[in-house]
Amino acid sequence: MTTEKPTAPARDRLTAEEYTRAEELWPTELLRRVTNAVIVPTWLDGEDRFWFKHEHRDGHEYVLLDATTGERRPAFDHDVVARALGAEPRSLPVETFEYDGEAIVAVVAGREGRVRIDKDGSVSEAPMPAADAFRGPDGQEAFVRDHNLWVRDGRGFERQLTTGGVEHFGWAEAPDNDYDRLGRVGRDRAGAPHTTQGCFWSPDGRRLFVARVDERRVRAYPYLESVTHDGSVLPRVHRVRRKLFGDAEETRWLWHVIDAATGEQTVVDPLPDGLLIQPWHCWWTEHGTVLALAGTFAQDAAALVEIDAATGSVRVVHLEHDHMFRFNNIWFHDDNVRYLPERGQFIWFTFEDGWPHLWVIDVATGAPRQLTAGEWVVQDLVRVTDRHAFFTTGGTQPGANPYLRRLHRVDLDGDGPNAGLACLTPEDADHAFPPVPQGTVWREWGAQPFELRSCVSPSGRYFVDNISRVDLPTVTLLRDGEGNTVTELARADISGLEELGWRFPETFRAKAADGKTDVWGVIVKPRRFDDGEPWPVIERIYGGHQVLAQPRSFLEGLNGSFMFGLHALADLGFVVVVLDGPGTPVRSRAFRDMTWDHEDRFGIAHHRAAIEELARSRPWMDISSVGVNGHSSGGYATLMCLLLEPDFYKVGFCSSPALGADGSQAWITEAHFGRPDYGDGRTVRLRPDERAPSHTVWDPATHVDRLQGRLMLVYGDIDEECEPPVLLQFLDKLVQAGKDFDLLPMPGRSHYYTTEPYYQKRLWDYFVEHVQGRTPLRHHRLGVTPGRRLSET
Repeated sequence: MTTEKPTAPARDRLTAEEYTRAEELWPTELLRRVTNAVIVPTWLDGEDRFWFKHEHRDGHEYVLLDATTGERRPAFDHDVVARALGAEPRSLPVETFEYDGEAIVAVVAGREGRVRIDKDGSVSEAPMPAADAFRGPDGQEAFVRDHNLWVRDGRGFERQLTTGGVEHFGWAEAPDNDYDRLGRVGRDRAGAPHTTQGCFWSPDGRRLFVARVDERRVRAYPYLESVTHDGSVLPRVHRVRRKLFGDAEETRWLWHVIDAATGEQTVVDPLPDGLLIQPWHCWWTEHGTVLALAGTFAQDAAALVEIDAATGSVRVVHLEHDHMFRFNNIWFHDDNVRYLPERGQFIWFTFEDGWPHLWVIDVATGAPRQLTAGEWVVQDLVRVTDRHAFFTTGGTQPGANPYLRRLHRVDLDGDGPNAGLACLTPEDADHAFPPVPQGTVWREWGAQPFELRSCVSPSGRYFVDNISRVDLPTVTLLRDGEGNTVTELARADISGLEELGWRFPETFRAKAADGKTDVWGVIVKPRRFDDGEPWPVIERIYGGHQVLAQPRSFLEGLNGSFMFGLHALADLGFVVVVLDGPGTPVRSRAFRDMTWDHEDRFGIAHHRAAIEELARSRPWMDISSVGVNGHSSGGYATLMCLLLEPDFYKVGFCSSPALGADGSQAWITEAHFGRPDYGDGRTVRLRPDERAPSHTVWDPATHVDRLQGRLMLVYGDIDEECEPPVLLQFLDKLVQAGKDFDLLPMPGRSHYYTTEPYYQKRLWDYFVEHVQGRTPLRHHRLGVTPGRRLSET
């Protein structure tokens, strides 16, 4: 017996009321209606005590909890602080704070700097730590002035330590295009100082290990700012030094050891095999040497090296090759490495045995020893104590969702892998450590990003466990180091969401195109969902090898990085699918490499196969005209959906796509697709118009003749991550091929504009018009505010 597909009701025009109804599910509105979706502890220095923010429907309070007893009390006198700040005790605008004797020093929303609030309610300004200073022992600081390194002692006396620093060849300065939130163009527009990095004090305060960044020969890429920040009618050109794919010259970090008293310099020898010391992973040892992580620009090799501070000589302790090497599964998460000075060991992260696991390297001998092993994944290394490593895992339970995190502990000593391995979080749920990955939209961040706060206490004897799934509101427990519950901290209150009729996302498992490999994801449905009628399908896609798209926790399901606006979009009459197919992280090496070196690099065929399987068991999914939307790498994936599977994906809304290799920045392109090959292994372009044959198969321009559906292209005209000229060059290919397309420039925007209401309204309208066949309401302005998040990828 065949199940008939439901027939769509006739609908013509989208009404203002439908927009207003969708706005009820706008991200900031959803977040306003839930409390305690995540609890993030701030542990007191070296103690098993922490404070956290406990939310209520009518406000919040700050609680100090003693983990050894489970006793909780107010973190400070809320009435006193309320009078000091002119606020309500249950609505204090405190973003974060620290104790200072009988006072607290707080960052307060809407105020510059920090304030000190004494127990009698007196308020005074508290100096902010210098953001651009490298702090050393005994109150010493190193800082950059006019591209040179200076030092300041504990009494405030300053003196210059280096000379000769100039722009693009300065001391302890980040590269010109350092991928911070502003970018170089954004810094120019805001008048912000150049970012600093790469300076490390020795424990005795006598020497510094510091980089001098040389970009003098690196190409200066021009960005045209047409809508200028200062209101000028004339456009402004910003020139940003960056290595493009196929360029010979790249940023070089030239490392030195400098005597803090005399300024005497010891130059560090160049590293072999194109390795470069990474300016954020360096440690002084008790032997007067420096340990550092190094990697190639193409991210296809990594090493642990030791530098003799007296001579500058370099010893490679451990070297490893992998065409996609990184120290965590996911970009933007802390790297899974630690130096253990008391042991003379180093924790290393690798796919060496086919699965991402932790190893221990003996620094003196370079001998590696596997710390964890098995057909499961180490996700994040959370805390290392004198005896144990705490880390999250995925896939440890056969048949369970491999993306859900569980906290495990392993002994650092043992004859083999998994010594004393223990699961500390047995529930079939996501246990988030850290609970808020970068990119998740939340009401407030505070001065200290959540990523920097560990849920495990400094001693390792206690941890805060946020237990949830996309379909399970958060319950937050305090547990001891064996996983036993000490006390419940909070439960998420979703009554405000229930008042709206909000629906949990549905988790699914399906097969990839090979019919064997499991892929996982979620389906977002409209509030008025009825399985007796058809619902057109949209896929929100990313597809890159460095970031997960699907949500795992309740908070991510509500509004994770790739979930922004999806509940509102679905409410306009769609079901939206988000999945991670082969080629994406947090699975085995085999899963990650299934699409490597294939024409379909982002595994579009696997996404199609999964959606088709879902539709076979869910006849209400109308896949006659599937829409697809993605940003950045997801923009590239959106294009390839329309080009490689044009009979399935019919409508694409593609923003800031990471397009063809040639003309794009090298460090992203080479990581995604490998080094260029211009013939006979040559990796450097000889002519400006030369294209790498090895990469043309992945270039959307190669496949423009296949375009059949509707395509909207969106870009920010000062986007430093996905260059606007590369997009315009692709548009020229579309024009030459006689292909129709729609274009939405976002003037004065960089890479980060997808949370803007205007962008979301245009996205809604495009799918309403071209997937549903209805007429949107033109020139309708959404009555919502933009969401805020740390990054959008």
